[in-house]
Amino acid sequence: MNSIRSDLGWSLLGQGTFLLAQAGLVVALARLAPLEDVGRYGIAVSLASITFLAVGLGLRMGLATDAEGRARFGVYLGLRGLTTVAALAVMAVAALALGLRDPALGAILVMVALARGADALSDLSYGAFQSAGRMDSVARSLALRGLAGLSAFVAVILASGSVALAVAGQAVAWAAVALGHDLPQAARFVRLRPDFTRTRLVALLRETRALGLAMLLGEIGTAAPRLIVGALLPLALAGIYTAVGYVLVLGTAFAAALSQAMAMRLARANREGQGAFGRMLARFAGGLAALGCAALVIAALFGGPLLNLVFGPGFAAETRLLTLMAGVLALRLPIAALQTGLVAQRRFACLAGLRFGVMLAILSGAVAGAQIAGLEGVALALLIVSSAQLALLIALLRPTTSCLSKEPARV
Repeated sequence: MNSIRSDLGWSLLGQGTFLLAQAGLVVALARLAPLEDVGRYGIAVSLASITFLAVGLGLRMGLATDAEGRARFGVYLGLRGLTTVAALAVMAVAALALGLRDPALGAILVMVALARGADALSDLSYGAFQSAGRMDSVARSLALRGLAGLSAFVAVILASGSVALAVAGQAVAWAAVALGHDLPQAARFVRLRPDFTRTRLVALLRETRALGLAMLLGEIGTAAPRLIVGALLPLALAGIYTAVGYVLVLGTAFAAALSQAMAMRLARANREGQGAFGRMLARFAGGLAALGCAALVIAALFGGPLLNLVFGPGFAAETRLLTLMAGVLALRLPIAALQTGLVAQRRFACLAGLRFGVMLAILSGAVAGAQIAGLEGVALALLIVSSAQLALLIALLRPTTSCLSKEPARV
C-alpha cells in the first residue's frame, strides 16, 4: 500500500483536476448561457444528486472501509446496478413532471441524470481502487473524466447554444471513461461479475443503509438550499446562487476526495487504538481547517475582483455572498474530516442521526433566510448550522461517546 503522503498526493492531483474542470464548466455556463439556464442547471444537479445518493447507499465508502472483506465486490456491483436503474427511473418521472411546466428544465434534468448514471459506474470502481491501495488509478480516472467532460460540454454549447445538449456531451464523455478505463482497470483487482443473490444483497443493504442514509442527508443539506432558492426566488437569482455558491460545492468535493483517500487509513488506525486514530484524525481535520481559513481570507479581501474576473461584471456585486459561502466552507472542511472519522469507526447510525438533525436545521434555516434576506440570508443560515454541526462532531468523537454500531456479520 502507498504511503499516506502518496495517497493524498494522488487525491489532490486527480480531484484537483476534476474540480478545476467542473469549475470551468460552471464558468462557461455562466458566461455562455442565460442566468435562467444556470439556475435550471443548478436545480437539475441538485435533484439528481439527491436521487442518486438516495439509492446509492454509500457503497463506495462502505467498500473502501471494509477492511475485513465482509462482502464480495460482486455483491456491491449487483446492488449498485439495481439502485442505478431505480434512480434513472425516478429521474425520468421527475423530468416528465417538471417538463410539463418548464420543458428546458426537463431536458436538462434528463441529461444530468444520464451523466450521474455514468458516474455511478466510476464511483464503485473507485471503491475497488481504494481497497487495493491504488489512488493513482482514481486520480487518472478523475482527470480523464474532468477534462473530457469539460471539453465536450464547451464544444457542444459553443456549437449549439443548448445547455441540455452540452450536458449530454458531458454524459457521453463520462460514460466513455467509465467503460473504457474504470471498469477494465477495476478488473485487475476484483471480479466484475455482479452477484444478485438475494440473501447477500439484503445483508449488504442492511449493513450500508445507515451510511447511505447519512450520505443522503448530507447531500440534501448541500443541495436543498439551491432548490429552495429556485422555488422561492426568481430563477435568475438561482443562477447567481449556483455560480457564486459553487465555491462551496468545489470545496466540499475537495474535502470529500481527501476524506475518501483517508477513510481506509483511519479505519486501520481505529483498529490499532484510540491514540493512533485520534492523532491521525486531528492532523487531518486541522489541515483542512487551515485551508478553509485561507479561503475565507481570500474571499473577504479579493472577492469582488475574483468574481468579476471569473464570471463577469454582473457578479462583482456579490462579494458578501461569496464571503459568507467561504465562511461556511471554512467550517465544512473540518466537518468532512470528522465525519470520515465516524465512518472509519463504522458508526453509521450515529452519523445518520447527526445529519438528519443538520438537514432539518438547514431546510428551515434556508427557507427563513431566503424569505427574510434573499441569497445572503440562505448563506447566513448555512453558516449558523455548520457552526453547530462542527461542535456536535467534536463531542461525538470523544472516546466516551457511546453511539457505536455493532460489527456486522460477513456477507
